[in-house]
Amino acid sequence: MKKKFFIFIITSLFINLFAVQINIAVESIEDQIQLLTSQIENFEKQNPDIDVEIYSIPSYPGSTYKFYGTFVVTNAKEPTILSLDMEWINEFSPFLVNLNQDSEYFDVNNLDPQILEMVTINGELKAIPYYVETGVLYYRKDLLEKYGYEVPTTWNELITIAKDISQKEGIEGFVWPGARYEELTTFFLEILYSHGGKIFEGDHLVLEQAENKEKALLSLNLLNNIISEEISPKGVTTYREEECRNIFQSGDAVFMRNLTYAWHLLNSEDSAVNGKVGIAPIPKTEFTNQHVSVLEGKALAINPNSSDEEREAAKKFIKYLTSNESQTQRLIQLNFLPTNLEVFNEPTISEVDPNLLNFRSSLENLVLKQKSPIYTEISFAIQNNVYDALTGRISVERALNNMISEIEFLLR
Repeated sequence: MKKKFFIFIITSLFINLFAVQINIAVESIEDQIQLLTSQIENFEKQNPDIDVEIYSIPSYPGSTYKFYGTFVVTNAKEPTILSLDMEWINEFSPFLVNLNQDSEYFDVNNLDPQILEMVTINGELKAIPYYVETGVLYYRKDLLEKYGYEVPTTWNELITIAKDISQKEGIEGFVWPGARYEELTTFFLEILYSHGGKIFEGDHLVLEQAENKEKALLSLNLLNNIISEEISPKGVTTYREEECRNIFQSGDAVFMRNLTYAWHLLNSEDSAVNGKVGIAPIPKTEFTNQHVSVLEGKALAINPNSSDEEREAAKKFIKYLTSNESQTQRLIQLNFLPTNLEVFNEPTISEVDPNLLNFRSSLENLVLKQKSPIYTEISFAIQNNVYDALTGRISVERALNNMISEIEFLLR
């Protein structure tokens, strides 16, 4: 017995000593780290010749992008696996491994075409979609029932309901991410698309066209009116996702626009709105027939400076992380949406929380952000001018004209 135990210990040490060492860059957010740690442990049991470590990176808006910028400049060997926002794939594509020849690892045929499009650059698969996040409308279903309202499907309906209930309850009508950062760009795009407007058509800027310019003005005025009519507080221009969630979760708002991650937190044991929250698509307008969702989320890419052994190990781990089982875990525990719609058919999901099935509609009408190697600069032009209009620094007309001219300059 002692001899067998000794052999087991020696074998384990031998395997660990010669295991391929890889790491994955992830933002240092506690609940995400906990789930990933558990998944790594399970993967290593199945693959004892691979040792996976977590490479923690900053999670504050803008800091993650700066980290990857430094990674590119320094030609760093670590991290092995990069977890990138999907809109960054085009920008960083020259520094990512081409995965076209890895069909034995990655079955991309079951991906939504829009999701696959975002990670395919000039015909090359540069990353594997990890998970999707989209904006959704959270609402106080108890308050809507109390005052006899249906769930709003249009912006006008939301404004009417928010104004009435907020005045009667003495709380905010609508909270949303109005700070100067990427989510403001996303929220503006949601409103613009809901008006049937566009900024780009393919690679061509079309925002200056009369129809799109008119829709953009309507969108900016809508946001301005929501603030000026006190449906949203003036301080909304300082809110990011977590500020919105904290206000809504405390029971101090009727509606909230936020990402899917907020659901399990809103329904935690210590939440003031536990069991009182509903989920709905982002409102539309009379200009469109469908609710639209702007694609956000992460994709996993491989560092080209890694060795052949490390690349093979990274591919195996990415395959594990993007399996239906792993995606189901992320949907249940973190409310990160799967890249494969089949995951919603997993019986475990409806057993744990049937409300999670409501998120499926967010994946059925996905719209992409502009796919561009200078997307970050384009986003800055959008968010900076939207922010200046919302804070009253400039008029909405000037903000839109500035946005057009700045994007035109970037495209020269």
